[in-house]
Amino acid sequence: MTGISNASGSVFDYSREIREGGLKARQVLVLLILGLLVLFDGMDNQLLGLIAHDMSEDLGLPISAFGLIFSSALVGGIAGALLLSTAADQSLGRKRVIIIGMGLAGFGTFMTAHAETLIELIGVRFVTGIGLGAALPILISLASEFSPQRYSRLVVSLMIAFVPLGSLLGSVMARGILPYSGWHGLLYVAGCGTIALTLLAAFVVPESVAFLVNRKRNQPAAVKSIQKLFGVNGVGSVVVDQERDAHAISKKLPVAMLFDKKLRALTILVWIAFFMDQAILYFVMNWTPSLLLKAGMSSSAGTDAAAMFGIGGALGTIAQGWLTTRFGIYKVMIVEICIYVAAMVALPSVLDRPEMASAMVFAIAATICAYHAGLINLTLESFPESIRSTAFGWAFGMGRMGAAGAPAIAGVFLGWGWSPALIFLWAAMLGVATGLALLGMRKILSRRSAQQAAGQDAAVGMA
Repeated sequence: MTGISNASGSVFDYSREIREGGLKARQVLVLLILGLLVLFDGMDNQLLGLIAHDMSEDLGLPISAFGLIFSSALVGGIAGALLLSTAADQSLGRKRVIIIGMGLAGFGTFMTAHAETLIELIGVRFVTGIGLGAALPILISLASEFSPQRYSRLVVSLMIAFVPLGSLLGSVMARGILPYSGWHGLLYVAGCGTIALTLLAAFVVPESVAFLVNRKRNQPAAVKSIQKLFGVNGVGSVVVDQERDAHAISKKLPVAMLFDKKLRALTILVWIAFFMDQAILYFVMNWTPSLLLKAGMSSSAGTDAAAMFGIGGALGTIAQGWLTTRFGIYKVMIVEICIYVAAMVALPSVLDRPEMASAMVFAIAATICAYHAGLINLTLESFPESIRSTAFGWAFGMGRMGAAGAPAIAGVFLGWGWSPALIFLWAAMLGVATGLALLGMRKILSRRSAQQAAGQDAAVGMA
């Protein structure tokens, strides 16, 4: 145990344990449950795309209307991310927001089976989206906090990879449940599973130690979190790095700081990149199965595409960390977005060959999910520490707006009579846009690095 003894028990240095300690069994259990929650978050996001075709026939709704239904969940996600995520750092706490968010998600998924009209579906998916949008960023943040520093990047990458793996889980569940219980049964199982896992997390996952010590000044609760996380006894109080605490408490910085002269262009390019990137991600997750069916492929092709998205997205995200370390983040991301565009353009030409179509979906998922992970890392590394949370939070919000808009726009295009091939081409152009934004970011950051190097050389010369 990291700490010193006193009369009432030892003082546990939480920051030092995170910096220098290894991975304890209790930490592994907590991280596993957080990862499973991310997995179910991804599953609940993807699930409606697997059953939209069947729901449209059973409920008498045009398939184009599902663009609005998909987007309502994403609009709810924006509201959840902006409102509940803020409350997580100020009053409610991170664990409580996760429980509320995943609880709403499970309840909303369950109640989707009872919705019969377009308005009811839009409403219940909006509530589901609030829960999913609130929970996901906090889940990743809490996993990062609970991880030893040497493993934190790997843990974050794995957490991001669990999102597309959720679509694989949804595909597997659909194959096993749809033939026997239909889409109603699938929604019941998914909703109850999410609620059950959330209840387990309520007992096993501790609250953020930094939040309890720095914001709440609640030492007894912090000691309980330490016991849950590390399995240690005899702790009287907990200390957290005071310098890092100061940053955490003072991060209520105006968004206007992102538009300082030195950051304005970078901020705009990051927002464009995130907007287009998440527009692609959620278009692919929500619409690809239905568009493949509309193009004449079999019903199993839709679930196969979802499975390929899950597998490809997970493998691409996990490989991202190794590839960027070996070859450099810009080179890897540029290659990724080029492969994505080529695969999306080629997809319509192989719709008559299911194996080739699945391979293209795999390539699309692997590259765009890895590119998304790269954007997150670039954003966290490119902004000053004092406004890093603000920069990432607003970039994530801009991305959610793209995620909400793209499925609705695709539904409008489908209502206009656009063919699946033309819609896939439109999605490829979104990739070109985010790639151009990345090149702009690279130019700005390279110029900044050169200026910093010149300043350091000048300082050495004067010395």
